[in-house]
Amino acid sequence: MKQHKLIPTLLAIATIAIGWQLIALAIGFPALFPSLTDLFNEVFKLIISANFFVALAATVLRGIIGFVFAFFLAFLLASVATFSGFWRSFFQPIIVTARSIPVISMVLLALLWFSPTQLPVFIALITMFPILYQNTLTGLTQTDIRLIEMAQVFGKSGTNQFFNIYLPSGKKNIFDGIKTAMGFGWRAIIIGEVLSQPLHGIGTSMKLAQVYINVPELIAWTVVAIAVSYLFEFIIGQIQSSNLKIQLKDVQVNEFKTEKQSGRIKAVQVENLKKQYNEQVIFENLNISFSSETVFCLKGPSGIGKTTLLRLLAGLDKADEGKISIPENSTFGYVFQDIRLLPWLTAAENIMYVFAKKKYLKHEIHDLTSYLLKQLELTDHADKYPHEMSGGQQQRVGLARALAVKSDILLMDEPLTGLDSDLKSSVTNFISEWISDYKPLVVWATHENVDIPAVEIKEIVL
Repeated sequence: MKQHKLIPTLLAIATIAIGWQLIALAIGFPALFPSLTDLFNEVFKLIISANFFVALAATVLRGIIGFVFAFFLAFLLASVATFSGFWRSFFQPIIVTARSIPVISMVLLALLWFSPTQLPVFIALITMFPILYQNTLTGLTQTDIRLIEMAQVFGKSGTNQFFNIYLPSGKKNIFDGIKTAMGFGWRAIIIGEVLSQPLHGIGTSMKLAQVYINVPELIAWTVVAIAVSYLFEFIIGQIQSSNLKIQLKDVQVNEFKTEKQSGRIKAVQVENLKKQYNEQVIFENLNISFSSETVFCLKGPSGIGKTTLLRLLAGLDKADEGKISIPENSTFGYVFQDIRLLPWLTAAENIMYVFAKKKYLKHEIHDLTSYLLKQLELTDHADKYPHEMSGGQQQRVGLARALAVKSDILLMDEPLTGLDSDLKSSVTNFISEWISDYKPLVVWATHENVDIPAVEIKEIVL
């Protein structure tokens, strides 16, 4: 724990301890309100007693069983609701009803329906389920649609998008829900045990202490319950903060060899294209023939429609009229103007994300990633997350990601943004070499003059 968090925490603990001791001294009746020393002695007596670990294990097991059922049910329903407005609306009144029922009402009803052992599990499930559902749904539905579009352009399946974008995006909300649900659920389980009196459990032991008016033991069990709750929260926090990085081996530039591609020409035909947003017409009756024999530079001021045309070519938007003819099974690489790196992945991991794992061996993925990082002067930033890099560095990671797929069609939207003149020159030369080697069909949106050595350029002014 960092120092700025540790000091307030220690002060809070000291305040509680001093306050407790002052109250104990003021009451002056240890049997009713034990001092800290008496309380610690009572906790120690509990821990060494024969029944302690049996009672603790029984309550923890019930809590885990209830949590597992609640989590998987909540996760399943929230996942369905994320992609279906119908089911989201269908589940909502059920969730509101479950969340609004007082815990004591559920406990009293459950006393009539379940055995003493089953009741705490049921209470845990009912208490935790609405919290887990709502937090999971919130986390999944707040996923940035731009990241989903990025994954779609690079040909990632819906399953891949769910596990690699939706879940990481919703991670914080999901874990916050787990922490909150565990807090409420833990208390509800003990309440259930107090009332249902199963053979073993913290709640059962607390009830027995109350029956025999053993206040120190009752408070000692309460301390144990609080300690276990803190332990669960700590474990969940450690799981939440864990993040494994992919370590790249140090590959020299000459260890990776580009593969010269055949002269197969890729072509895309745009016919009578019309696109408008509300009343603003972006294109009307637009006709363009693109081919891999030429690099096509879309020129024009901001807002003229360069990005819109790239989105139409990539299939992210649909034309209002006309058609775009693209060869079947064409693969795309896309350098987005707004970059769209996955925040939870490092620079190297963002590049690796677009690889088709069945197409490449693991060492080939690492070699090509290292090669691109080195060529774009990003080797020192391979293990950095997007927020740790400058805009220009992020832009080059986005470019490396687009080149890595060796696509049939390469779409680039202002790929040199944020680069100084020297970097622009070196990056442009590398793009030129890559285009010469892999011969993709290139459509490059820019407001600058582009000079690509040994590659024919055709400017299209929109």
